[in-house]
Amino acid sequence: MARAADFDLAKELGKPSFTPAQRDAPALVELVIADHDKAAAVLAKLGDAARAALAARLDLPDEGGRARVVAALGLLARAGDGAARTELLARVTDPGVRVRRAAESALGKLGGDDARDALLARLAAGDAPPDELRTLVEALGKLGGPDVLARLRALDPGRDAELARRRDRALLMIERDAGRTADSTIDATVALPFVVRLRCKTGLGALLVEELGRTARVDASTDSWVETRVARWDALWQWRLWATAGLRVPLRGSRRDASDAEVARAIVDALTAPDVRNLLRAMTRGPIRWRLGFPSGHRRALVWHIARDVAARAPELVNDPTQTVWDVLVDEGALELVPRRADDPRFAWRVAEVPAASHPTVAAALAFVAGAQAGERVWDPFCGSGAELVERARLGPCTLLGTDLDETALAAARENLAAAKVDAKLAIADARTHAPPPVDLIVTNPPLGSRVHVDAAALLVAALPGFARALAPRGRLVWITPAAKHTNAAAERAGLRLARDVSIDLGGVRGRLQRWDRIAP
Repeated sequence: MARAADFDLAKELGKPSFTPAQRDAPALVELVIADHDKAAAVLAKLGDAARAALAARLDLPDEGGRARVVAALGLLARAGDGAARTELLARVTDPGVRVRRAAESALGKLGGDDARDALLARLAAGDAPPDELRTLVEALGKLGGPDVLARLRALDPGRDAELARRRDRALLMIERDAGRTADSTIDATVALPFVVRLRCKTGLGALLVEELGRTARVDASTDSWVETRVARWDALWQWRLWATAGLRVPLRGSRRDASDAEVARAIVDALTAPDVRNLLRAMTRGPIRWRLGFPSGHRRALVWHIARDVAARAPELVNDPTQTVWDVLVDEGALELVPRRADDPRFAWRVAEVPAASHPTVAAALAFVAGAQAGERVWDPFCGSGAELVERARLGPCTLLGTDLDETALAAARENLAAAKVDAKLAIADARTHAPPPVDLIVTNPPLGSRVHVDAAALLVAALPGFARALAPRGRLVWITPAAKHTNAAAERAGLRLARDVSIDLGGVRGRLQRWDRIAP
């Protein structure tokens, strides 16, 4: 297709819809040389034409332009262009420092024995200026291997603080990667010396306090977490309303206005304290891999600084964000140690899922509020994947009925019920018109937010008269409504009395977890 006379390639690069042609390769190379920020990525799409156009400009007298050409060849090599890779290897000995650095940086991202050998040979030459030496160390850290590890350990950075930082980071990466062949698990039977914070859906804190209060002491609580002490981690599995849990380790001297250096020192001190190290050793079977998280932002430079200092004090603690066993979260003047590989058996029945299904802790909360009467008849009119039915069955003997309009959801419910070894009768039915035999309990998390394409409040208001008719004398309705202002009035008109009302956040959707009792005639 012919292009307009005023066609401007540089401007076109900024348009997401622009597709380069093979004939654009030479012009794109000139834009690369001129340091256009999008030209190299677009050029890399042209394969052989791009490589030929780049190779034609490798004799540029301008070192900066030549370095940008080499960097663009690196993009082609990463896409699998063998000839571009060969050219990069050759450029490691280019007369220009900037060109060598571009090649070395690209080879560090490529990997492979040939790249490692070329960079080690360049390091061994001993004549790399400081800026190139930093690039070499960083690239070798990405490549790893025993030879690289030995060379970097022997490297003396002198007074070059940036070289020392890159060397230390490279050593951390190599040592971390070397240990990835060994698996790690959590031993949940080890005695715990720290307070445990149990986090739940916002709004469920008061219910979680009630659940814990039956067998344990609550030290502190909010609407989204509860703190307690347990003898060992697997004791937590007796409670079902919490979603995540972590061990609280105080950060000594932590202040809101603390500098990064002070924050780093406090975190390193806490994580390498003898009682924390002893606990991590005892609870971890295999390498102790950890990663650090802050309430907001990645703060990568600070994380690497902390990881380096932790490794120096406690070499057994391996900073590894990819295969972490422990999340170390900075939160409210404390570190929260969250084991990632503790086999939590509470919701092992959850083998099938449907979009926007109940979180199992929410299903457990509904069952908790509903309570249990032996042998009662239970109906979930919006049963989805069956979570509420499973959680109610755990509380004691009952007869279960689940209905839904979605056969896919019912199929998932059958799988989950089977995994939980729970019997239930499932059927396709509209909750607004279905008339089951009398039931003692209706427990359900109705379709909310994105789960339906109709007015959820109107759906529930329309279903309420049928729910009330289905309830036996002194029967209960336990559900979550997104529009209590509308559904409360409808429930009262239907002869129900509000017995429990808890605000809950379902991940962006606010609702009220309620229990309604049928008023005896």
